Amino acid sequence: MIRLPALLAASLALANPALAAPALWEVRDADSAIWLFGSFHLLPEDSPWRTELFDDTLAKADSVVFEADIRPAAQIRLGAQALARGINTDGRLLTDLLDDEQEQQLRQTAQDYEMPIGTILAMQPWFAANMLTITAITSHGYSAEGVEALLQPEILDDRLAFLETGEEQLEFIAGAPQDEQLAMLDATLDELPTLPEIMEKLMAGWLAGTPDEIAELFLAETGGFSAAFLERIIYERNRNWMPRLQAMLAANEQELVVVGAAHLVGDGSVVDLLEQAGLSVTRIQ
Repeated sequence: MIRLPALLAASLALANPALAAPALWEVRDADSAIWLFGSFHLLPEDSPWRTELFDDTLAKADSVVFEADIRPAAQIRLGAQALARGINTDGRLLTDLLDDEQEQQLRQTAQDYEMPIGTILAMQPWFAANMLTITAITSHGYSAEGVEALLQPEILDDRLAFLETGEEQLEFIAGAPQDEQLAMLDATLDELPTLPEIMEKLMAGWLAGTPDEIAELFLAETGGFSAAFLERIIYERNRNWMPRLQAMLAANEQELVVVGAAHLVGDGSVVDLLEQAGLSVTRIQ
C-alpha cells in the first residue's frame, strides 16, 4: 500500500448531514450497488472507526475490493522489490542530490528518530521519504497497519478483489522522476516536526466524517509536492479505476470498495468521476 507523509484528503461539499463516522458512499443502478469507503492507511491503536452500518455493508457485499493486496505474503514480495529499487548498491549517496541545508536537515531528522544515517544515505529519495514518514508516524503511537491490514485477514479469498497490483503501486512512486522524488523528500523533512498535530487533525476529520473540514490542511500539506506527482499518485489512478468500477455496476453485484480517503473527495475524485458519468452517488455515513 502506498503511503505518503500525510493522508491525502481534499474538500467535499456534502449533500447530506455528515454522521460522526468515516465517510461511506453508495452508488446504485437498477440491479447492483457499489459502496465506497475512504480508509486511513495508518491508525492509532484501538481507533474506533468501525460502525454497525459499515459491518452490515461488509457482510452483505459479494466481494470487497481494495487498492492492492497487502496480506503478509504480498507484503514480503513487495517489500523485497521496494528494497531492490529503493537502495543504491553502486556507491551513490542521497546527499549527492541535496544542498548543504537539506543534508543538515536530513541528518538531524535521522538523529531525532534514531535512524542510522548510513542506511538512509544509500536510499533513493522516494524510499527515504517513505521510511522517514513511517518511522515518525509509528513513533507517535500510530500503527503501521491501517484499515486495509485490519480488514483483509477477515475476508475469505473468494471475496477479495483488488484494483491494482502492488507492483503497479510501487511503480507510481518509485518510477517518479528524480525531481519529483526530491520534492517529496523535501516536503517530508519540512512536515515531520509538526506531524503529530497534522495527524491528529486529519484523524479527527476522518473519524468525524467531515472531509471538507481538512481541505485547507490538505492543500498546505501537499504544497511541497509537484503537481505531476499528485496527478500520478491520486488522479491518474482514480481514472484508471473507473472502467473496473463501471463494470461492477454492470455485473449485477454488490461490492464494497475500500480505498484511501484522498481518492474519494474533491474534484477529480472517484466520487466526482462517477457523478460525471451520470451515476447517483449518495453519502450514507
